[in-house]
This record gives sequence, structure tokens and C-alpha cells, in this order.
Amino acid sequence: MNDIYPQLTEPFPREMEKILNKGGTALTYIPVSEVITRLNKVLGVDKWSFKIVRCERDASDPDFVVAHVRLEWIPTVGEDFNIVTRDGFGGQKIKRTKQGQIVDLGDEFKGAISDALKKAAQTLGVGLYLARSEDAIEIEQVIDASNVPLSEHEQRWEDFKDASKKLTKDERDRLGEYWKQEYGDKPKPTSAKDATQEILDFLYTKLAQIKLKGEVVESGK
Repeated sequence: MNDIYPQLTEPFPREMEKILNKGGTALTYIPVSEVITRLNKVLGVDKWSFKIVRCERDASDPDFVVAHVRLEWIPTVGEDFNIVTRDGFGGQKIKRTKQGQIVDLGDEFKGAISDALKKAAQTLGVGLYLARSEDAIEIEQVIDASNVPLSEHEQRWEDFKDASKKLTKDERDRLGEYWKQEYGDKPKPTSAKDATQEILDFLYTKLAQIKLKGEVVESGK
């Protein structure tokens, strides 16, 4: 599942997205035909199916058709397989003419089933980005970025930052003095990008000198 999840959750091209005005709000949605195409391509035409558990007019409000759909997927791995099931619920308001006659009840049943199928597919990640808040997606992107392995240089910088946080005020002042003696008014690095290899070598040397309370003696002097 982890191998194909990125394929299932990949955003659809903009031209495939449609807009539905509902309750004064513009909602973006993906046609069910595109959802089915995504499932066919990623899961396999012969590996998934869905069945209608229930589709009927709502008992509490006959002007709505409600549907319950169950999506089933058989991800074959060698000779072993487990059936993955996802349930989705959808609804459709019945359209009427000005005279109160139902326009096409069959279309409403079809719409409710399509809505339920898309909700079931959404639990597998298909089109899920349309239902999630921008804040949630941004947080996930930050988490994903934080999981990217650091380079050796970046790790060295992070280790220096951790070590410098443990310095006392006097020790930080001494490190600042060493910096001024070596680099004058040059701004101190604030990230791995600012800290060259030479600067990191200098900082590590002075950090060790401070912690060991020693002095650097150059050979030949």
C-alpha cells in the first residue's frame, strides 16, 4: 500500500477539476469517471470492484436519495492476499420542475452512488487533498521536509547548534570574542548555508577550547 499511495493521492490536473456551487460555497470536485480511471490504473482493473450496499430515498427526507457503497480491493502479493474494503456514503437532492414533478429519479440514484464511490475512494487517498484544509496539508509538507536526511555538512551544523545551547553565558561570550578576533564584524552564521566548512572547523575548535579550558598552540611557535 505504501508503494502505491503516492500514485493514488497524486493531485489531478487542473483541467479535470470541476466547480460545484453548494450552499453559497464553491466546491472543487473530481468527476467519478476520473476517479474510476485512477483506480483502474493504480489498483488494476481486475483487482478492485464496488457493490451497492444500499441506495434509496431518505426516509426522513424523501427529497434526497442516499447511497452506501463498499469498495473492495485485492492487492495480490505472491500467493497471499487480503481484501481491503472501504465504505462510502453519498447523497443527491432530487431535482423537480417548477410544477413539482421529478425530473429524472434515475439520475439522482446514479449521482448518489457516484458520490458514495468517490467518498470510499477518498479513504484510499484519491482526491483526498480536495477535502483537506490548507493548514493540514502545509503541516504535512513541513513534517515530510523534516524527514529528509541531512547532509554531512548540515548534520555537523545541527550538532554545533545543539552543543552551543549548552554553553553558559560566559562561555557564549568567550565564543563571541573568538569570532570577533577572527572575523571582525562579519555576521555570525544562522544556518548551514551560512556556515562554510572553514567556519565550522573554526567554531568546533573554539568550542572544544572553551569546554576544555585550554589554549590552541600552533606547531612551530
